[in-house]
Amino acid sequence: MYCPGCGKEIPEGIGDVRACPFCGATLGFRPAPEPRPSGIPWEDRAGLGFFGALVATLRMCLTDPTRFYSDLPKRQHLGAALQYLILLTWVGGLGGLFWSLLLRRSQMEMLKSFGFNLPEQAFSVGARVLFTLVFALVIPILVVISTFIWTAVVHVLLWILGGAKEGYEATLRVYAYARGSTALFEWIPFCGGLVALVWGLVLQIIGLARVHGISGAKAALAVLIPLAACCLIVVALVAAFFTAIMAMLGHSGGLS
Repeated sequence: MYCPGCGKEIPEGIGDVRACPFCGATLGFRPAPEPRPSGIPWEDRAGLGFFGALVATLRMCLTDPTRFYSDLPKRQHLGAALQYLILLTWVGGLGGLFWSLLLRRSQMEMLKSFGFNLPEQAFSVGARVLFTLVFALVIPILVVISTFIWTAVVHVLLWILGGAKEGYEATLRVYAYARGSTALFEWIPFCGGLVALVWGLVLQIIGLARVHGISGAKAALAVLIPLAACCLIVVALVAAFFTAIMAMLGHSGGLS
């Protein structure tokens, strides 16, 4: 743009220019360029479109989590984060359900190799189909319940460690985007669930550190301590189950 009075070029870095900075001649209005929008693409679906916002959020969270969680609003749009979580965990859960049904016979053969001769027709085909449909429908409910429980435990641990610099909503939003973004990995056969778990934990640690402004060590402790406790509980339950099974087999053998 050139000044009509003195003919000099107006620098491009100047936004709203009404008068020439060299001679003072009146110029036309030139609006400043729009800044790059910050925040989360999913929370701007009106401007980006549903699928555009979804893909952009997935790509940003999975490939550049530091920037993603730096741009994450700490208190706004909690409903949008939960919608993202529910949608993607439902789709991912269907993937896990699909592979469990497809690989059911292989799982039964593996159990038999360990000495568990379970009857293959314990449930009729109709009962199994009904159970699968019901489970697919209740996935969102289970996700919401487990989300609030998990994030409450993590936030309490953050508070104990002196790392809860923001409110519970911030912790919940971190988990919602971390868990939702990795849920689609459950469509990968055999190792998809493990990949989703590990990558989701990494994203949670990065997100908590950025959102609460704490060290990665504190964030890792807040996430890994309850995970370790859950693993110990599961191991204890499995051990008790196998002990009970062996006791029943030994008792039935003794009676015969």
